[in-house]
Amino acid sequence: MKGHSSSLGFSKTELRDIICSLVPSWRDDALEDFDFLSGGYSNANIAFTRRSADQNERYVLRIPQRLQPYVNRVAESAWYLDLPPSVGIRPVALDIPTGQMISAWVGGELLVDVYADRFSENDLLTYLHTLHGALPYVAEQYSVPALLADFVGPSEQAGTLMDALPTALTQAHQPGHTVTCHNDLNPWNILVTPNGWVTLDWEFVGQNDALFDLVSLHQGLELEVDSLPDLANKWARGWAHDYSAERLTQAFGQFWLREWGWARFQMNAGNSRDEVSTQAAVAEAMLANLPQF
Repeated sequence: MKGHSSSLGFSKTELRDIICSLVPSWRDDALEDFDFLSGGYSNANIAFTRRSADQNERYVLRIPQRLQPYVNRVAESAWYLDLPPSVGIRPVALDIPTGQMISAWVGGELLVDVYADRFSENDLLTYLHTLHGALPYVAEQYSVPALLADFVGPSEQAGTLMDALPTALTQAHQPGHTVTCHNDLNPWNILVTPNGWVTLDWEFVGQNDALFDLVSLHQGLELEVDSLPDLANKWARGWAHDYSAERLTQAFGQFWLREWGWARFQMNAGNSRDEVSTQAAVAEAMLANLPQF
């Protein structure tokens, strides 16, 4: 979605100053065609064109709007150094203190927009097996129960919700069940390109049960919950992993617990967008009626 720079409090001059502070050698180039990209909640994302004497190239500028639990810019910067080019996009520049980042624009279509017409659940399995097989090890642990306090704090509402949950949802995963995961693998973070699927937004990368990524993708596409056990079984066979209904139940519940906690964090930080409050309400309803896999 196109927008005006003033809509998020940035003038074109301010945007050019940020870009040139990240890449000083671009100061004499023409930076034009600023378009705000919809969908960002904690970051403003702005596409722009760099016009120089011998080339015109498109880029995306990320400007963080608020601090987020778990996000570690030092770890993020180190991650991008190891990120396989076949999986995602290494930034042109990333400033650790501010989190401001410039990445090359990649042409493609968001998976959320094209999945129903062009793909099936088997395509999701192929993608996940390829993705997890290519990701390098990271030491950071992504634990939803541990993050919840940072998301919502010791509120009465959080305590009431947590007291009603099955014990497994409030516990960390067992050793040996974790791999490097994206942990925000919704279909808005996947670009379908002629050269394959490109995975975006790696701020939450860390060790987790790979089923968490599967659930994130499945539920982000709003697929039928009843299809998830069969899909998880196929995933486990293709990945040569042990699979249990208990693991799937834990991953499913922790996904919706994270969705609730993240939405509450956004609301407490003053984010009044309707889709944020809707996410909190939907997550509460899912947690109150968890399926028995």
